[in-house]
Amino acid sequence: MNKDLSRKLIAIAYSSKKRDSGMTSQEITNLISFKRGLLSPEVVAKFVEASVKEGLLVQRDNLFLPNFSTSGIVVPLDFTVDADELFSESPDRPVVDRMLEAITASGKMTKKDAITAAKDLTNSMKYIDFEIALLAVMSDNSIENRQFLKEIMEKRSAGKKN
Repeated sequence: MNKDLSRKLIAIAYSSKKRDSGMTSQEITNLISFKRGLLSPEVVAKFVEASVKEGLLVQRDNLFLPNFSTSGIVVPLDFTVDADELFSESPDRPVVDRMLEAITASGKMTKKDAITAAKDLTNSMKYIDFEIALLAVMSDNSIENRQFLKEIMEKRSAGKKN
């Protein structure tokens, strides 16, 4: 599942809601499918289910709440998405870009603050690079980074074998 697109879809759905009580699956479907015309109702139902599994949405009773701050997510006016793109992974984007997107999506830091903190770490420590510094910044701010850690470790171990 493409988490960047998923966060944007969730932000679209919850931008019209100003209350913290959550939304039902039908309300999410109505907003994304019928009001915005982005996806079919069947795809939205699958999307809600996958978002819960991925930890992007939290289900309480019959209500769904985002598991991140939607206020930090910028969605372009001409935003479009299709089901194939939504349910595919996004490894084509550099890991640093995806890490910065996750940091800003958490609402705990801005992109500029994260870059500054990571640069400070790389300047003060001799043997770490920017990716590792961003992992440290994420960890220090209690931002989920396991997927990025795994990806970086796999990439580096594959690089040592070659």
